[in-house]
Amino acid sequence: MPSVELLAPAGNWDCLKAAVSEGADAVYLGVGRFNARQRAENFKIDELREVVGYCHRSGVRVHLAANTLIKNGELPDYFKTVSEAYYAGVDAVIVQHLSFIPLIKESFPDMEVHASTQASVYNSYYAPLLDGVDRVVLPRELTLNQIREFRQKTGKDVEVFVQGALCFSISGQCLMSSFLGGRSGNRGLCAQPCRKRYNGGYLMSTRDLCLLERLPQIVEVGVRAIKIEGRLRSPEYVGAATSAYRRALDSIDEGVFKVDEDAAFDVMLSFNREFTTGGMFREYDVATPEESGKRGIYVGRLGKDGSIKLTVGVSVGDGLEIITKRGVHGDIIRKIQYGAAAPRTAGRGQTVRLFINAHEGDEIYLTSAAPRRKFHRFRSRKIIMLKRMRKRLNPPEVKPASLSESRLLVKSYSLEDALSALKAGAARAYYNIFAKDYPRGDLGVCPYVPRCLFEWSAQQAIEKMNVIKPQSVLCGDLGVASQIKGCEVRADISANVFNDFDVSFYNSLGIIPVVSPELTLTEMTSSKDKRFSVYAHGRIPLMSTKYALKADSLTDEMGYTFPVRAEADNRQVLNSVPYGLYDEILGLRDSGIVEYLLDLDGDAAGTVSQYKRILAGEHIKKPQGYTIGHFREGVE
Repeated sequence: MPSVELLAPAGNWDCLKAAVSEGADAVYLGVGRFNARQRAENFKIDELREVVGYCHRSGVRVHLAANTLIKNGELPDYFKTVSEAYYAGVDAVIVQHLSFIPLIKESFPDMEVHASTQASVYNSYYAPLLDGVDRVVLPRELTLNQIREFRQKTGKDVEVFVQGALCFSISGQCLMSSFLGGRSGNRGLCAQPCRKRYNGGYLMSTRDLCLLERLPQIVEVGVRAIKIEGRLRSPEYVGAATSAYRRALDSIDEGVFKVDEDAAFDVMLSFNREFTTGGMFREYDVATPEESGKRGIYVGRLGKDGSIKLTVGVSVGDGLEIITKRGVHGDIIRKIQYGAAAPRTAGRGQTVRLFINAHEGDEIYLTSAAPRRKFHRFRSRKIIMLKRMRKRLNPPEVKPASLSESRLLVKSYSLEDALSALKAGAARAYYNIFAKDYPRGDLGVCPYVPRCLFEWSAQQAIEKMNVIKPQSVLCGDLGVASQIKGCEVRADISANVFNDFDVSFYNSLGIIPVVSPELTLTEMTSSKDKRFSVYAHGRIPLMSTKYALKADSLTDEMGYTFPVRAEADNRQVLNSVPYGLYDEILGLRDSGIVEYLLDLDGDAAGTVSQYKRILAGEHIKKPQGYTIGHFREGVE
């Protein structure tokens, strides 16, 4: 096995073959509906043995992406899929639910289990939740030093993305597609609302990640694998990206790092939205407000006489995109004039005439060209795997359980609201532990820890709690939650708790979760393990990001406005319409679900009072302007 594994995407057979022939050490792919790219062509479960055989004969490992959130009713099919993948010879399975890691590893000890980037594992304090995991796919926002620190402190193998599309949101922390259109990104059906216009521009449409030039630094920190994103992209893209990174990795092994210019050119041409080095190299201003789609390679700006000084080489037959003051159109190079000559090609730096449908001042982009150079790496070695027996993962029976005490919990954004919520009868009021006015005295206010904390911030939160010694903690960061002992601990909705195994897993660690607001009333009430809280009221964070978002609110083309809130080093895009269950919580209470979280920014006393009266049996008419989200209809 190579010291650094090159992992390429395979959305279909053509992409798989491109990845294998161009030098991938491993491919990752999905089957059926349990993967984060359901819109890719993907593979059928009965194709897996053929896929694995094809790859293993070429010395290439196969990783199965089974990294969506799974409902209780889907658990049998999900674990059947994992069982079939094991029998087919799959080398590793990638999961989002941390609760699934021990279940899968116990049943299939000779198949690797990888924690998906969707699990939002941000700091080394997650270690107690990663028992049995073979590899962690780290978030794209972590810096090189943070990657090194995580690896050293946890002892876990790590994988990082080096090429492809960037989510503006932290992976696993986006509900925007879900709440705006019913297509859950956590379930592999993201409709990419971040690529749309807000405030008149594409404020959340990111450039593509490209770390080809930075590979020596990435290899130096000890990553186990580098990963190319792109299961929705073409075989040409997969082949070009795999080839470029294969050549670069090989040059490191040979002692003289080099980026092949032709290979890099093919990557840029096959698909790019311009490139960024992203959070790994502290570049957080990653959006391109002027454009949301694919871009070609900039060729130059047309001069007065139709001439252009080339920034890249071009050939007769190349396709172009021409950006004018009146719009955008395409053309093909049919003739090149260089002085008195009419060559078939022209190089970078030359001033030529292209005889295209363009005018002075128009910007010219190259959108298609013949590949510069094909590269195929065939291995003589094969992966020899012992024949696996067919066996089924039979998860343990979940025993019915519930919480005993009815409680209203309040997450607040000012000390005044926290105190007034307690006075109005809330059982707990939580306030940001990093707030400058977080109370040090015994006022009854409990700490809230924000989600997805970098290592230093997580350490600070833990140290603060060791001083405060709180009665209860609400944690957005599961790593911090796993470290808290001697008090009541709850995990916020950022934990993405979706099924009985999640609930039982976290309760076994002393953590009571607030389940995902993507679940319906029926899905929650049919749970066997009801030791959880339900998000009942507030502005649901649709997106959490660590990238630069230069707006205090976002207004879309339909006129809906989404507030933007700062929290720790994150920026959160909140739903345009507040969420409020009101008397809908009676259906939860009657089924034995007794804890409700109110996420309140203003009028805490009044809202707590309303819910107390509802629970006491008083009929209160639901105010206008609230949504119940997925509470009745759910997500795909």
